[in-house]
Amino acid sequence: MTDRRLAGFLSVLASLFAGACGQEASYMPAPPPPPVAMERAESVTVTGARMQAPADGLPAEAPAEAYLAYSHSLSLRLPAGELTALYQAHVSACQAAGLARCQIVHAQLNEPGSDRPSAWLALRAEPGWIGTFRNGLESELGAAGGEIVSEQTSVEDLTTQIVDGEARLRARLALRDRLQDMLETREGDLEDILAVERELADVQSDIEARESVLAALRQRVTFSQLNLNYQAAVSPAASSNFEPIARAFEDMTRVFAEAVGALILFLAAALPWLVVGVPAVWLLARWLGRILARRKAAKA
Repeated sequence: MTDRRLAGFLSVLASLFAGACGQEASYMPAPPPPPVAMERAESVTVTGARMQAPADGLPAEAPAEAYLAYSHSLSLRLPAGELTALYQAHVSACQAAGLARCQIVHAQLNEPGSDRPSAWLALRAEPGWIGTFRNGLESELGAAGGEIVSEQTSVEDLTTQIVDGEARLRARLALRDRLQDMLETREGDLEDILAVERELADVQSDIEARESVLAALRQRVTFSQLNLNYQAAVSPAASSNFEPIARAFEDMTRVFAEAVGALILFLAAALPWLVVGVPAVWLLARWLGRILARRKAAKA
């Protein structure tokens, strides 16, 4: 009787898995959630999603909304005396907007007091905030005597990953509900109950992992990436006339440091031999001196 119950329980559990897999494979993705925090790109054609007019003349269905992750990169060149102030102003602007609108991913300022400072700032921010920031950037650079050297925008289509991930998540949620119903309503042996509990734990772990992945993908769509590279403008005279002298001083310090390092290594290698060799040479010289003294005394 126990073997029959176990076989029947396994057949029911297999039917549940088959139903969940069939639901996940045949599910047609529903339209994504309302684009409250998503970036809409109506004019961008998603790869593999083309509208085709039906043969019966009925209007074609509107394509699903695209989930696109934008990344903007700008290289700025401005006088060395203005670079640090502009960089700090941009950092303060992101912090003032709050974490809900702008987040600092990486901020780095190199040699702020020199004639060639540089900086790097990576932000994640709402598209609206980035648009406002970009509109005011040219006026800031104009007032500081700088310019935009290069600008690049890249787009990554995450529609398939998000829509497919939501469909698979709904299938796993349905399977979890069925397993919970089995635990609440089914009466069986202890082995059957333990098997359902183990499977339920695995399904719950998979659900949490899928939810984390979807949250990260939605975050990439909600917040665009903005990378700012700050470069100091160098005058032609400074770069042509004084650069050889600066290189000579740099080479001089490097050569001096290498020579001192070589001397230290030589002393470290020779010191053990000196500790043993100096007493040995002294003893040998003393022994030879005695022999020579005896020979001179014998001749005399």
